[in-house]
Amino acid sequence: MPEVGRVERVILKNARGHALFEHAEPLLDDPARIWFAPIQSMAQAGREAFEQVETGGFWPEVGSRMFTRVITGHDLADGWVVVQPGVYRYSVRCCGTVLVRSVLFEYLATEVRWDD
Repeated sequence: MPEVGRVERVILKNARGHALFEHAEPLLDDPARIWFAPIQSMAQAGREAFEQVETGGFWPEVGSRMFTRVITGHDLADGWVVVQPGVYRYSVRCCGTVLVRSVLFEYLATEVRWDD
């Protein structure tokens, strides 16, 4: 069994880093939710919902890294920032609620959410 607390701390640290890097959003408060699960254990509908990256019709802040990515399409695949294909990808949504998702080795799905 994984040590859930340790895994959640690593997921939270990565999520905070992604939000800061992509949107210049320092998130010092505790998140509303930290979740992770093996992708293979997810129901088909749950996996489809997880894989769907919604922008909410909002553009990222002008000058942010995510704005540059959206304009150029660099490193983006269906809304996911692909760090290394098959190894690591993530998405960050900042429209009121901040939602950071990541996938490690196409095995472990993670999600961290901060509400307004």
